Amino acid sequence: MTNPFASRSEAGVPLGSFTLASGFLLGWSGFLFFAAVLILAVWYGREGLAVLASLMLAAALLSRAWNRLSLAGVRGRLLLAERRAFPGERISGRLRLVNRKPLPLPWIELEQRLPEGLVPSAAGEAGEGRALRFAAAMRWYQAVQWRIGLDCLKRGYYRLPPMRVTSGDPFGFYTRSALLPPEEPVLVYPRLILLEKIGIPSFFPAGDERSSSRLFPDPTRAVGVRDYRPGDPLRAIHWKASARQRCLQVKVFESATTRRIAFFVVADSLKGEEAGPEGEFEFALSVAASLAHDAAGRGASVGLYVNALLADTRQPASLEPGGGRERLVALLELLAKVTPAPSGPFVPFLKGELRALGAGTTLVFILAGLPAELPPLLGELKRVGHPLVLIRIGEGDPTPLPAEIPCYRLGLPAAAAPDGGNPGGTIASPSAQSGAVDGIASGELAADGRGRR
Repeated sequence: MTNPFASRSEAGVPLGSFTLASGFLLGWSGFLFFAAVLILAVWYGREGLAVLASLMLAAALLSRAWNRLSLAGVRGRLLLAERRAFPGERISGRLRLVNRKPLPLPWIELEQRLPEGLVPSAAGEAGEGRALRFAAAMRWYQAVQWRIGLDCLKRGYYRLPPMRVTSGDPFGFYTRSALLPPEEPVLVYPRLILLEKIGIPSFFPAGDERSSSRLFPDPTRAVGVRDYRPGDPLRAIHWKASARQRCLQVKVFESATTRRIAFFVVADSLKGEEAGPEGEFEFALSVAASLAHDAAGRGASVGLYVNALLADTRQPASLEPGGGRERLVALLELLAKVTPAPSGPFVPFLKGELRALGAGTTLVFILAGLPAELPPLLGELKRVGHPLVLIRIGEGDPTPLPAEIPCYRLGLPAAAAPDGGNPGGTIASPSAQSGAVDGIASGELAADGRGRR
C-alpha cells in the first residue's frame, strides 16, 4: 500500500520570527548592567562579585546565542492523508518536525490552529479547542512526529493558519517563535442525502440512457442482428454472424439519450448561516450534490451554477455540464467552496449562463422562493426546448407555476426545520418520500453512482 505521506516535501521556511526575553535583566539593558558590575568589581578588587557578574554575563550571552540559533534548520509540516472529505468523516495525518542542525533543542513547542468546522479527534490528540499543541525535546538532526486526526463537522473551504513553532535556550531565559508557511486548504463536501429517485426527463439525443423511441441508434449497444439491406453501412456488418448464416448480417443497435443536466441553486432566495448550519442554504447545496451524484452515476452529464461567491476566487460558481467521475469531483469541490454571500440577482445570472447551455439541456432549479422575473423566463425556456424541474426548499412561497413544469417541495431536515416545517428532508410533492443521510467515503465515488459504504 502506498504511503500517503511519502510524496510530501518538508520545505518549511519560517515566514517570520521574533525573540522574547524573560525579564528586564536579560535584555540589552541587562547586559549593560552586568558589564558595569563586572568592571566595577574588578576595579575595586571584589573577586566574588566579579565572578558572579562574569557567570551571569556568560550565561546570558550563551543563552541568547543558543536562542538565536534554536529555530535555524527547523522544518515542520502538517501532512494529511486526504484533503477532501464529507461531513462526519475523519482525516488522518501527522505533524512532523525536523531539526536539521548539530545544536540540540532542550524544548520545542508546536501549535497548529484549526479553522471552524475542523476539530481534533478525541483519541491521541493534544488538542484544546480548535488547535493542536505538542511539545518535545530534540537531539541534533532528529525528526519527531505526532499522529493526529481531524473531524470534519460541516461543509466548507478551510484555509489552515500558519503553524507556530516556539523554542529557546536551555535555561528558559529567552524564547523564539516562528510561523511556518500554511498548508493547502481542506475541502469538506456537502452532506449527501439519499432521496428517492426524482424523474428528470431526458431528450438529448446521444449517450447512455435508454429511450423508448428508436430515432437515435447507439453504436455501442448491439441488441441483435438482421439481414443486410442496401444502404446499410459496412461498419455495421456482423462478420462472424454473416459467416455462420452464409449471408450478410448487420447489427441492430439500441437507441439512447444522454441526460445533460444543469443544476441552478438560487442563493439569494435561501436563508444562509443565520438559519443554522443545516438551514435552507446548506440543505439546498446538499440536495444539489445528491442529485448530481445520482445523475452522474447513471451516465448523465452534470453541471452546476450558483449565484453565490466562491471562497477562493470571490466569483460566482459556474461549471458547464460534463461527464465522468472527474466532473463529479469538480462539482463537489465547487459546492464545498460556495459561500452564502450572493453574487447578485439570480435572473441576470441565469441569462448570462444560458449562452453556454445547448438546446435540450435539462435545467433543475433549487430555490426557496421565486424571484418575480423568473416565472416568465421559465415559460420561455420551456418553449425553446429546455426540460425544466423545480425543487423548492421549505414550506414558504406559494407562488403558482405553470402546470407543465414539474415542481417538488423538500422539507428541511428535522434539526433545521422551523416550527410547522416538514422534518426529515422529505419530498412533499408530487409524493411524500423519505430522505436520509447517505454516508459516502471521501475519494471513493463508485462508477455506479453509489458511494462506498
